[in-house]
Amino acid sequence: MDETTVAIVEDEVLIALDLQFPCEEAGCCVLGIATTAAGAQQKFSDVLPDVRITDMDLADSSDGVEVVEHMRILRPDVAFIFVTATTALGKLHRIAAARPDRVLKKPLRVEDLFDELL
Repeated sequence: MDETTVAIVEDEVLIALDLQFPCEEAGCCVLGIATTAAGAQQKFSDVLPDVRITDMDLADSSDGVEVVEHMRILRPDVAFIFVTATTALGKLHRIAAARPDRVLKKPLRVEDLFDELL
């Protein structure tokens, strides 16, 4: 079985690491971490991960929906998991409109992430 590749888009370093370690423990190859939508486009456009984990609110006022929209152009079948603390209805509607495979709420339960990766 091929190793699942994961790209993480999260602007808070500690949370990004809290996502990276469980992914690796689940046997996934983490391709890297980006902190903005533009950074994710630059860093991951050529590697096309199997799963993209993204926060909604990113550095430089970009957001996870931008990440999803760009990646779906390159690879429509990529799985998306939003990990977010947002409760703003407008943002939640934007997330839902992006049709993610799963939305996980912060604070994240590692078990929920494992369920998605395994």
